[in-house]
Amino acid sequence: MARTLLALLVPEAEAVVGSFRDQYDPSARRGLGAHITLIYPFIDSDLLTPALLARLRDVAADLPAPMFRLAHVETFPSVVWLAPEPAKPIIQIATALERAFPDHPKGGGAFPDFVPHLSVARQVQHEKNTVINELEARLADHGPIYGWCESMSLLVSDNRRWHEQAQFAFLQ
Repeated sequence: MARTLLALLVPEAEAVVGSFRDQYDPSARRGLGAHITLIYPFIDSDLLTPALLARLRDVAADLPAPMFRLAHVETFPSVVWLAPEPAKPIIQIATALERAFPDHPKGGGAFPDFVPHLSVARQVQHEKNTVINELEARLADHGPIYGWCESMSLLVSDNRRWHEQAQFAFLQ
């Protein structure tokens, strides 16, 4: 049995955030690329059935593919992250998933409010200001990161390595 994750993969962000994530985000070292979490943990991999996968496919097919930009650095107490703008389409996806799977709340239910974000550095207390300053400088040089996710991904953590098990296309 392995944990699963529903996420929007954002490979466009790797050029700007990849080295930070490699250094400060354990999930990156386990093969998980830049992403925006929708539900984690989702469901144990042993419980993935064809009917459940079909329901995920149906949910995604009814929703428009989100387009967003990542241009602003934000923080939680020990996390530095990029804020997708607009956030509303991503919140709508997470809300639709929560309606379809009420036992699996958006964001995993760990926090009272779902805040879409792309984590850049986790578990940073002392290095936080340095990471923020360097990330803001990179964004100033690079410009905003534009994302368009044509699908939602189901990822599985097997033997402490993440891999994509399925993609669910959004309405085009």
